[in-house]
Amino acid sequence: MNNVEQETNFAAIEKYKSLISMISRTEDRLRLLDFAYISLNVVVLLFSITNISHLVQKVNYILTYMDYALIYLILIVGMSINIYWVAFVMRIQLKLKLRYFQARSIERRFDSQNEKIFSDEDIFFDPDIRRIESGDGKETCKYPTTGLTRMDGLVGSLKPRHFSWLLPCMFITVYWLVFILLVTTI
Repeated sequence: MNNVEQETNFAAIEKYKSLISMISRTEDRLRLLDFAYISLNVVVLLFSITNISHLVQKVNYILTYMDYALIYLILIVGMSINIYWVAFVMRIQLKLKLRYFQARSIERRFDSQNEKIFSDEDIFFDPDIRRIESGDGKETCKYPTTGLTRMDGLVGSLKPRHFSWLLPCMFITVYWLVFILLVTTI
């Protein structure tokens, strides 16, 4: 009976290790994708600004429909990139949420004291405690409990996935502003 329990614990430990590895790889993938999409957006935005400046310099001459069509097409491509970015990142974040759920489930099965990586992080950031102490009592870490920088506040709870939502919204806003500016000036 004891041998079966050891094999079950070994299998759970191996699953837990693979889950942690998958979580780490997925988070690295999200960071890399955010960087790639930001770079792609900057290129599209610079290309559209260059074409708009060309169009503004051409105001004294006859503007063709191709000039307008090219700029509108660039803006549509930029907005499409951001919509795809949000949809793709949302799918990866849902998978990441599932992996966190699975890791917390395995941690509860282990039920080891003070060694929970994914489960009970909220107990460490209790405003009444104001500090975290290591299990052996040799190290203490204090953290802010009031204002915007508190651990459960705006800055403290900011996660990389928030940037995956914030940046596309920012770029879409810029593309809409360029579109509105273009429509009102021409």
